[in-house]
Amino acid sequence: MADFKDFTDALTDEVLSDMADSYFGARVDVDDAIELFHELSEKLHLKLYRVFRVCALLDKICLGPEGFNDFLVASGMSRSSFYHPAGVECAELMDKPSFAFTGRGEYIKWFNIAYEMLFESINDYMHGSFRDDGSGRKIRTVNREDFFRMAEEINVKIEKVNRNVTASDVLKFTKSLDPESVQKENIAGCVGPQCQVIDDEMAFTVITIKDIDFPQFPELPPLKEMKSYISGYCSQVWARDKARVRALLVDLRKSVNKELS
Repeated sequence: MADFKDFTDALTDEVLSDMADSYFGARVDVDDAIELFHELSEKLHLKLYRVFRVCALLDKICLGPEGFNDFLVASGMSRSSFYHPAGVECAELMDKPSFAFTGRGEYIKWFNIAYEMLFESINDYMHGSFRDDGSGRKIRTVNREDFFRMAEEINVKIEKVNRNVTASDVLKFTKSLDPESVQKENIAGCVGPQCQVIDDEMAFTVITIKDIDFPQFPELPPLKEMKSYISGYCSQVWARDKARVRALLVDLRKSVNKELS
């Protein structure tokens, strides 16, 4: 009998260990995933803010919102797709164009630089870029595409944990191992609706993906495909508003010289 009791105790311990591993291990896995999700959210916010700042820069180079709207609409893009919050500071121009013989030519070159910055910042935000992780492997940086995919994968994990081994299941199994206490604890323990209350309190909340505030930006054509159009657009702006463009060029030169000094 002692051998049988030892075997029963060992089997019980093994079952309890398996349940604990299944229950707590799965919850730790979800907790870790949610923590990483929040960390990546902060990094992605920085990339989004970068896009906003470059939009503000191109807005400035277009001589204001109306000019930016004209540029986007005339090139087949929607202004609403490039919304940026009011008060966002312009991104810094860390480089300046090569020498230009005319004001019009210089304006075109500044515009090209800003457009290329917008192209790169949107691509980095939407799709990420590859970098060396230090061990020779290439990994992709945080991006909107992977971020939303991760949210969906976490929700699958959450639904599985909430549905499978619940807190009440573990509690009821543990109680069933002590027949003497079952009669007592069934009175005030986890029975019927009370089990649901415990499970609801312990359940993970799924991520509401539609409420995630990371806007989608359309794919911009690369600069080489836009150079001819940008040149024509800038020539029109120069022809009708030389004074404002000249003032803008002076401001751009000063801002870059300040950054480079």
